[in-house]
Amino acid sequence: MTSPRLALYLYEDSASAQFRYRVLNPSVACAKSQTWHVQYFSKSELIKLRSKLPSASLLIIERQTAKDRLVLDLIAEAKRLGAKAIFDLDDLIFDYRDLPLLMRSTNSKNVAYWLGYFWGIRRIAKRVDGFLTTNDFLAQKLQRTFKRPVAVIPNSLNTAQLHASEHALKSQKPHSGFSLGYFSGSPTHAKDFRLIEPAVLRFLEAHSDAKLKVVGYMDFSPRAKRLIDAKRITFEPPVDFEKLQEKIAAVDVNLAPLVVNDFTNCKSELKFFEAAIVETPTIASPSFTFSHAIKDGKTGLLARPDEWSTKLEFLYTHPDQSRKIALAAKEYCLKTYYGKNYLTAVEGAYNALA
Repeated sequence: MTSPRLALYLYEDSASAQFRYRVLNPSVACAKSQTWHVQYFSKSELIKLRSKLPSASLLIIERQTAKDRLVLDLIAEAKRLGAKAIFDLDDLIFDYRDLPLLMRSTNSKNVAYWLGYFWGIRRIAKRVDGFLTTNDFLAQKLQRTFKRPVAVIPNSLNTAQLHASEHALKSQKPHSGFSLGYFSGSPTHAKDFRLIEPAVLRFLEAHSDAKLKVVGYMDFSPRAKRLIDAKRITFEPPVDFEKLQEKIAAVDVNLAPLVVNDFTNCKSELKFFEAAIVETPTIASPSFTFSHAIKDGKTGLLARPDEWSTKLEFLYTHPDQSRKIALAAKEYCLKTYYGKNYLTAVEGAYNALA
């Protein structure tokens, strides 16, 4: 039997969600691979990484900007030694034509920062042999822009998340009322939540036993003040990914709104599968990825801007159906984003690029 081929990752920050989803999870999955072996290194471990390059088939650069020549020189060295240099990009951050859309979507006003960021991304992207990314929509954008091979490895679940989810389910105590959960991650989602804020506030005003828990960052309109003062809208700071599973398990529905455009169509479905594995149903906007991941009414609910009130009322008034949807979503996500099927996706992407 031939030896597994070697893929090497260069990453920036091991504490980031990006590292977990784009570097660690594929590496852990490949521990069971017969065809690929994966190792990952930080910039402080370049000597070790370089020593492995002569044996490598792939050098994969996790998303970062080329602030100096370090990454560019490493790419050149890998190619000289016969390894394919691959850039893993999980966001629409490489084509200057999309810069205005990114800034509108994130409420950013720092043009100089984003111009520099895009420039640094493009310095790497123009030198690599191909790309890894998270979904087909973003893959097509990359292919059209750079005319290089692109393969998809979806974001995924890992064993630590599953263990945390099992613990969260076992330790959950029955609660009264009906709890909505919004897990924002960063302030860039303010516009996304504003899309559904009127429907959410109407729902809370119509049902005295309903509450909204926000974990992360969010600003509300003045209309929400009375509900905030009554502690029917509560706020908690961001938590680590394992604690997040406990927070999601404690609510009755997970809200995942997006202002659907090319920028948000490039986002992954992680908000859906994070909720699914703690048996919490999701209502999501019909972005490219959510529409492909969620079967409306079967594994979750998809809601256009004018449908959020209806979908919230459905889950509120049909607890048995809500439970059925949650369990179907869990089954789907465990098959798709973990285990054998996920490993097959990783191996297939590596094979295509190598």
